[in-house]
Amino acid sequence: MIEFRDVGKRFADGTVALESLSFTARDGEITVLVGPSGCGKTTSLRMVNRMIDPTSGSVLLQGADVADADPALLRRGIGYVIQQAGLFPHRRVLDNVATVPVLQGLSRRDARARAAELLERVGLDSALAQRYPAQLSGGQQQRVGVARALAGDAPVLLMDEPFSAVDPVVRVELQDELLRLQADLGKTILFVTHDIDEAIRLGDRVAVLRVGGRLAQFAPPDELLAHPADEFVTGFVGRDRGYRRLGFVPAASLALVDLPTVRDGADSGNGAAPGEWTVLLDGADRPAAWLAPDGGRHDLGSVYVTDAGGAVQDGAGTLRGALDAALSSPARCGVAVDADGRYRGGVAADDVLALLERDAGRAVR
Repeated sequence: MIEFRDVGKRFADGTVALESLSFTARDGEITVLVGPSGCGKTTSLRMVNRMIDPTSGSVLLQGADVADADPALLRRGIGYVIQQAGLFPHRRVLDNVATVPVLQGLSRRDARARAAELLERVGLDSALAQRYPAQLSGGQQQRVGVARALAGDAPVLLMDEPFSAVDPVVRVELQDELLRLQADLGKTILFVTHDIDEAIRLGDRVAVLRVGGRLAQFAPPDELLAHPADEFVTGFVGRDRGYRRLGFVPAASLALVDLPTVRDGADSGNGAAPGEWTVLLDGADRPAAWLAPDGGRHDLGSVYVTDAGGAVQDGAGTLRGALDAALSSPARCGVAVDADGRYRGGVAADDVLALLERDAGRAVR
């Protein structure tokens, strides 16, 4: 548990970075700090490992004031990931990851063995272990940075805009990887970002900070989207917060509809009829494309995952995922699959909107 108690920070030039900041990052959760530039996000994060000390108030780690801890020992017990990874350029990937275990007293051989396991855990090929950071892509470097932060087996992980320097596709992949790792490891993570979409996607709880380091709102993503505390939070969250909130509304009661299907290579469909849009299935019952009434082949659009299981997938099992699948389909009806990608049925936009309307009615009553 990380606790900020009435924390303030004023620099020598008179700049106020934080003002009476109080919140608690709970064990085993991802707590995200988000806000505009100059709101004190990184300053707050660096107080946890004493890279910056507060002017007033206290920062507690597992109930103990970090001000009473030796900075070097404190930092060895906290994982730390920064923007652009911050790897040692003169050390190979394997030795970068092994750095903290060696400092903690593990033999170099055992530390490298642990590093190799962690590189695999974060999705890196073992062939990359002997390369230098400059020989890796930006996304690969960030994965190494995460592996290094995990290498000391610390219960707390600090992440300072770790994915902001990579392209959008890689960023989503890294977010997926973090969520998968968190599901396995259950770390206490304090995560800084300027991107509200990233904050909502990753955070169990989100702290929105104003310029000057004042806490505007601290809440789970669903509550933040449904009930912004004031105009500042409303503006920061964005005008499409209603649509984003659908990602937190379960679609368990959404009934799937039967769609015409045909197997790849078959001459006739399963319920297919002339003039209808038909789902083309491969040999493993996975949807591959839409077949148009004129015989043309079209992309599926988004696919609605009805049961994500242990997988990490945006919108899985939610109204947002279902509505997106329906609206992005050329057939005006989405395709639903299970966690293994096998065809389950169709999703009609009208059914999703009707379910949303019923849920809204229950909320009002």
